[in-house]
Amino acid sequence: MVIGNQQVRTQQIHEMKKKEKEYIKLQERLNQVLMEKKKESRSGMEIMNLLQKEGRQRGTWNGKKADNDFYKKIVDAYEAKNQELMAENADLRALLRSMQVDMRDFFNAPNGLPKQSLPVSERHESDPSQSPLGGRTDVFDLPFHMARDQIEESLRTKMASIKERMVQLQDAHKGAEVTSEATERELELEAQLVEARSIIQEQASIMSKHLAKAERPRESIISSPAEGV
Repeated sequence: MVIGNQQVRTQQIHEMKKKEKEYIKLQERLNQVLMEKKKESRSGMEIMNLLQKEGRQRGTWNGKKADNDFYKKIVDAYEAKNQELMAENADLRALLRSMQVDMRDFFNAPNGLPKQSLPVSERHESDPSQSPLGGRTDVFDLPFHMARDQIEESLRTKMASIKERMVQLQDAHKGAEVTSEATERELELEAQLVEARSIIQEQASIMSKHLAKAERPRESIISSPAEGV
C-alpha cells in the first residue's frame, strides 16, 4: 500500500512538472504573438510607404497593367502573411483551450491524476468558458485584445497552483519515504522477533528432553532401596 502511494505521488510530481513546462512554453508563445502583431503593424506602414513611393513614380510605368500587377503583388503578399498568422493564432488558441481543460481536470481529480485526455474538438463542446462579456462564448475565440487580461490572469493563477501543489506533493513524498523506512524497520524487527521466539521454543524443547532424561536415573535410584526393604 505504501509503495502504491509512493508511485502515485511520483506520477503526480511528474505530471505537475510537465504542465509547468507546457505553461512556460505557452507564455513564450504569447510573447511571440505580440511581437508578430507589432511586426504586422510595421509591415502595414511599410506597405503604405511603398505605395506612396511607387505612386510618385507612376509616370514612369507602362500603363494600367503595371499598376494592377504591382497592387496584386502587394495584396497577395499581405494576404499570405495574414493567413499564416491566422493559422498560428488558431493553433495557439486550440493549445490554450486544451491546456485549460487539462489543468481543470488535473486539479479536480480526487487523486491528483488527470483523466484520459479528450480530442480538442470534444473539449471545445464540453467546456464553454465564460467570456469577459459574461456570455458563453469561448474566451479563446475572442479577439486577443479582449481576452488577453483574462487569459494571462488564468495562466498566472494556474502556475501558482502548480507550484503550490508541487511543494505539497514533494513534502508528502518525503513523508512517505520516512513512513516507508519505518515500516521496513518494523517488518525487520518483527521477523527478528519471530526468529527469536522460534529459537527460544527450540531451546526450551531441548532442555525439557534433557530434564526428562536426568529424572529417569534418579527415579530408579530412589526405587531400588525401597524394593530391598
